[in-house]
Amino acid sequence: IWIENRKNIAPTFSTIMMKEFFNVFVQESLVLIEDLEEIALNGNEIICFDYLYRCTIQITCDIWRYRFRNIYIIPDIIFNLTSLGKKQRECINISHSIVEKMIQQRTNELSTMSTNGDISHKRFVDIFMRLFSDEKFTQKEIIDNVVTMIGAAADTTAATLNFVIFMLANFSEIQEKAYKELLEIYGTETPKNAPVKYEDLQHMNYLDCVIKETLRLFPSIPMIGRILTEDLKIGEFVIPKGTDVIISIIRMHRNEKYWPNPLMFDPDRFLSEKTNCLPYYFMPFSDGSRNCIGAKYAMMSMKVILATLIRMFVFKLNHSIEIDKIKLNSDIVLSTVEPLKIKIEKRNLFYSK
Repeated sequence: IWIENRKNIAPTFSTIMMKEFFNVFVQESLVLIEDLEEIALNGNEIICFDYLYRCTIQITCDIWRYRFRNIYIIPDIIFNLTSLGKKQRECINISHSIVEKMIQQRTNELSTMSTNGDISHKRFVDIFMRLFSDEKFTQKEIIDNVVTMIGAAADTTAATLNFVIFMLANFSEIQEKAYKELLEIYGTETPKNAPVKYEDLQHMNYLDCVIKETLRLFPSIPMIGRILTEDLKIGEFVIPKGTDVIISIIRMHRNEKYWPNPLMFDPDRFLSEKTNCLPYYFMPFSDGSRNCIGAKYAMMSMKVILATLIRMFVFKLNHSIEIDKIKLNSDIVLSTVEPLKIKIEKRNLFYSK
């Protein structure tokens, strides 16, 4: 079933659709800098994650996180009887209601305009509507998939952006290097006067390395589960086919066997062709046939947002912190025990190299 579903959903993340989404990324990043400009004036510490994350998604994830940790309420028959089960159903019902209204609104729009029938050039929700009309998905399956994708994208992307901004604040020289790269692309023009364009992304090589190095140290999904489709031999041990296994991505990303000085934040390591060729040692979006279908979407949205923010603001910490001192929670989505706090200052655009 998942293979057929993935095949049907794949056009949502085609290159053409990514270009369709691009203006949304740009507009939302400009809205974000407006929210942060006032914060930059008062000089207080803020929890940046609060500005990168949606409250209703946080509630849903908190419930799943607690359920994941508490073995006694993992089974649906028990969980559904708890107060958390009731709260989760309320959140899901609200999410489903919003998506259902969105689909209905788009249906009404399409009924009053002519379309060329080319699914590649339509909106995200149009692809699911076509699948519904072709009887490949039921309406419930469409709503479930849309809610899942919105939740997954917002949660993991916000978590990664939070870590990237904190790392930039913690390592000012790396932040300046990322800014200098953007200076070469845009000069001292503000993001409002010279917003990010799709073709600019290919020139943001160092920013790409910064994101990847952050994902190495702080993968948004720190571990994944799989079911073995064949016997697996590790040393003298054989794990039989059908076994549920857990793969710790974060431990693999911090393994000194593959990563010299693994707890050192060094984006330059991703400039090396050797690093980019490491098979299965860097997999922040998983790998293989079940890898994250939205990986390109995530990287594109993060580059647009960061390229906008870095040009407008300087991120700072009251005190720098060593990476091994950052205490992490073993959550479904990686988070910290204590919120990551930063200061934001408006950047002096009359920058001299």
